[in-house]
Amino acid sequence: MLSVKNVHVHYYKRDGLFNKPQTIRAVNGVSLELAKGEILGLVGESGCGKSTLSRAIMQLQPVTEGAITLEGTDLTKLTRAEVRKRRLDFQMVFQDPYASLNPRLTIYSTLLEALQQRREVPKNERMDTIAALMKRVGLSPDLAQRYPHEFSGGQRQRIAIARALAPEPKLIIADEPVSALDVSIQSQILNLLLELRQELDLTMIFITHDLSVVRYLADNIAVMQKGEIQEYGTSEAIFDTPQTDYTKTLLAAIPKLPSAA
Repeated sequence: MLSVKNVHVHYYKRDGLFNKPQTIRAVNGVSLELAKGEILGLVGESGCGKSTLSRAIMQLQPVTEGAITLEGTDLTKLTRAEVRKRRLDFQMVFQDPYASLNPRLTIYSTLLEALQQRREVPKNERMDTIAALMKRVGLSPDLAQRYPHEFSGGQRQRIAIARALAPEPKLIIADEPVSALDVSIQSQILNLLLELRQELDLTMIFITHDLSVVRYLADNIAVMQKGEIQEYGTSEAIFDTPQTDYTKTLLAAIPKLPSAA
């Protein structure tokens, strides 16, 4: 479904008026492939380039070099108007559920706006369609007329997931979607994503710094450091036989439960 080939994303920074601009290689020659129905875990420390790569895939960040192909179409070759049309095929779930929703819109309005990006929903079908969408993410349709501030963090993230699903995308990019939530709520959201994957044959890139989270969710894992893929393989291979010192360091940092006396 998705092919990322030799993608570079460079920034240019100038320190002082008379100094030459410095090239910051945020993403440096990354190649990945993602099959339909696959969940790819993109793992690395803060600043490694994983969020920049996700924005490049979403065409929110210009690509310096390389190709990003979605179902045979190179997104980097499209015009702005063409990108806007194709963007319905890939949606994003952001880290902060508090900041990602418009506080002035009810949940009904938020979801209706997202639904109608893909198709015009007749008035007599809107409530039933939104009710079905809310039920799919584990929320009661009775809550549709409430505003974001009336929900908990976990409920808001469910709303954000529903909004991402509304245009019926081919790919969802989830950028640290559980890192701002309590541990007990994290597991609920991860279980929801797994259920949606099974129900909808969902294809997803799940971005995180937490290897223990991604092991639970992902089929394959790509480990990023300093803008490059250091290791790429199945979840089992990454955890059982890591090949690089950096991956071993990340694995060693996973908290371990104390052994019973």
